[in-house]
Amino acid sequence: MESNRIEQLLESYFEGTTTLEQEQELRSYFTGDEVASHLESYVGMFSAFAKAQKETLPLPVKIPSSKRKYGWITGIAAATLLALGIVTKNTQQDTYSGTYQDQKVAVLKTKQTLGMVSKMLQQSTAQLGTVKEFENTANSFFKQ
Repeated sequence: MESNRIEQLLESYFEGTTTLEQEQELRSYFTGDEVASHLESYVGMFSAFAKAQKETLPLPVKIPSSKRKYGWITGIAAATLLALGIVTKNTQQDTYSGTYQDQKVAVLKTKQTLGMVSKMLQQSTAQLGTVKEFENTANSFFKQ
């Protein structure tokens, strides 16, 4: 009867659903003298757990303080950089108005830009032939 309860506790233990009291019950059972023969394989594991539980660290653990001594300097530096950025942005003059005075230059620049876009589009669509060939090969392979 007790072995059935221990088996159920073991199953819950390995699923991670046991309470601390149930785990203590398992430890005391497996470190005791009367362990069922089919459960003896767990004795070493639970006796190692019991031994590890008794071990302590001989030195005190020193936790470093989380305070930053000079954290305020970071805030001042960030505020200074922000103010400097705002001041320099406001003092810069826009020299580009966005239009061309000469109509022929504007047409030439537009043609150059459209030619560049066309060339990039042709290069990107040229690689689609390889994808189409792969698709045709894959379709013929899977149809067979």
